[in-house]
Amino acid sequence: MIIQQPNRTAYRVEMILSGVFLFACLVCFIVNYSIDRFFSWSLYPAGALFMIWATITPFLLLQKNRAEGSFIALSVTLIPFLLLVQWLVPAKGWFLPLALPLALLVLAGLGICLFAFRFIKNKLYTVAVAIFVFGVVVNYGVGMVVKNYLPYSGIDEVSRISTMAAAGILSLLLAVVGSLKTTVRP
Repeated sequence: MIIQQPNRTAYRVEMILSGVFLFACLVCFIVNYSIDRFFSWSLYPAGALFMIWATITPFLLLQKNRAEGSFIALSVTLIPFLLLVQWLVPAKGWFLPLALPLALLVLAGLGICLFAFRFIKNKLYTVAVAIFVFGVVVNYGVGMVVKNYLPYSGIDEVSRISTMAAAGILSLLLAVVGSLKTTVRP
């Protein structure tokens, strides 16, 4: 991959955004340390801001493959951020059975959708893929992970199955309309 020179406007926006995020982190650290004499709650916004900054930066600075760069940055920073949150909160033991599978499900769904939007030319097909992946597959996966972690979570199975069915039907309709537009060209 060739390193590309960003345009001046994108570079300036990135510098301003980096400065604002850094200033916000410093304010949080100063306030937290001046009150508690150690860093506790300030690590939440600092970690989140770093994850957001890392995800936005490739989109601003790359001229090609912006979405892929942002996806990779999100994939690299999301799981360490969730580990940081588990380390900070009093409730322990939820990362491996709950947060990690959910994060991997969402990242896999985003990766599939990114692949579809990148390589499938028919936009109705890509929207159908996105609706199916998140409305059916990820929805089902999230329900199973939460049900395994909290057996009596109170998840309404009827509404979850209804949304999965609606998403499946909608994605099927979009795929059919997309195939009709592909086959019937003037």
